[in-house]
Amino acid sequence: MAIVKDIFIGTLIGGLAYVLFQKKMDNWKSTVSKLKAFPTGFRNLKIENSIIKFNLDISLHNPTNDDFKPDGIIAVLQKINIKDNVGNKIAQINVNRSYITIPAKSNYVLKDLVVEIPIMPNLLNWQNLIKIKSANDIKTEAIITVLGKEYLITN
Repeated sequence: MAIVKDIFIGTLIGGLAYVLFQKKMDNWKSTVSKLKAFPTGFRNLKIENSIIKFNLDISLHNPTNDDFKPDGIIAVLQKINIKDNVGNKIAQINVNRSYITIPAKSNYVLKDLVVEIPIMPNLLNWQNLIKIKSANDIKTEAIITVLGKEYLITN
């Protein structure tokens, strides 16, 4: 009879843990779907060896009333895609940052990300590339992985 009681209590605890974890995952998914990523700083523009280089700050904005505090093992900011003002992908920054916390109604700023745009692969897009003069001329997409599933954060 004691074994049945132990199995029942173990099952009850396991079920409760699963329900709580699932609720936390649903909350994370809801918050991730509302996050925004946008460029906030643009400096050190130069052309070297057929590559356009500049430093870029990216702000991740949490407009929700919930803090975004995932465990670093569960959520990782993988990469940021840089697009021109028309939406053509021109570069990618591999970030791979864990333990990012964004309080409710707040920002998390990634400072001085080095962007390198190769000119030759973007030659057909040169008219849009020469228009990049500030952070307003760039669109960004941040990709966060939560438990192996990718979520796209745009501006």
